[in-house]
Amino acid sequence: MLGKQWSALLKLIQDVSAVFSITINSFLILLILTKSPKQLGAYKWLMIYISVFEILYSILDVVLVPQHYSHGPTFLVIVGIQHKLFGPAGLTVLNSFYWGFFGASMAVFAVHFVYRWLVVSENPLLETFNGWKIWIWFSVPLWYGLTWVCTGYFLSAPNNATSHFIRDNVKEIFELEFDEYIYLGPFLYERMEDGSLQLHVMPFFGLGIISATIVSSIIIVLVFGYLCYDRINRLVATTQASAKFQKLQRQLFYALVIQTLIPFVLMHIPAAIMFAFVFLDIDLGVYSAVVSMTIAIYPAVDPIPTLVIVENYRKTILRMLGCFSKTNPMVSSTGDMSKI
Repeated sequence: MLGKQWSALLKLIQDVSAVFSITINSFLILLILTKSPKQLGAYKWLMIYISVFEILYSILDVVLVPQHYSHGPTFLVIVGIQHKLFGPAGLTVLNSFYWGFFGASMAVFAVHFVYRWLVVSENPLLETFNGWKIWIWFSVPLWYGLTWVCTGYFLSAPNNATSHFIRDNVKEIFELEFDEYIYLGPFLYERMEDGSLQLHVMPFFGLGIISATIVSSIIIVLVFGYLCYDRINRLVATTQASAKFQKLQRQLFYALVIQTLIPFVLMHIPAAIMFAFVFLDIDLGVYSAVVSMTIAIYPAVDPIPTLVIVENYRKTILRMLGCFSKTNPMVSSTGDMSKI
């Protein structure tokens, strides 16, 4: 019954998070379109891009109600087929897209850090974010996502060995018969009767691919995050740039840092811990559902730093809440934002 209780709690968290995510991200999009300075530039479209991404992620989470499950040297994303709009084949495809959204989330923030560095360094490549060229940057998360989709659908597809290994355990914990759910996930190795290990090559290959995407994303974030931070500090120390411009760049940089930490804490760290337990052949069982819960929460809380830290949006919210009026002398112009 423990699995049933976890499943019910997970469903509640997913539903509540999805409603909050769709609401707050839609509100943020409205603020971006109506309360941003006219010269905000490409950053406006980057913020809208990530909000739309998180809305779609939340919708997919509610449609699938996926459950992460670790059992020995395998980890699965299980989707029940009862009371669903799609059949097993359709749910398997959507499950692979769920993998894709996870992978794409890492690249989204990597692109943001590259953009922020181009702005503060006044790099000529900033022009590539104007006009149709911005779609080249927007395509980067799509390629990351497609890599995860293919890894989930082809290299982590159900097979007889995996099904035989997890069938009884899933039935015991979740009270699900084998024909009541679909799954995707790698079965890395199995222990033979003589004590030897038989490696499953394709799942290991798939895990290597998605590990490479994770490492590349982390490297991009760390490198360009440091370059951006260093450039902002040198602007303050060595130039006569306006104080408001310096303040604004710091605001946007720290908002981005906090916004990036959210998926790392709620998604990537829990998933990495689960991967480590799989390699060590330690059975997390039903407690793997914590990963499903934190992933569901991510798109609901991720917009909050932007709403709170970016001055235009924060003041608009405070006005709506009646904290101060438009004529309040404490409310001043945010200054020249043409270089955002």
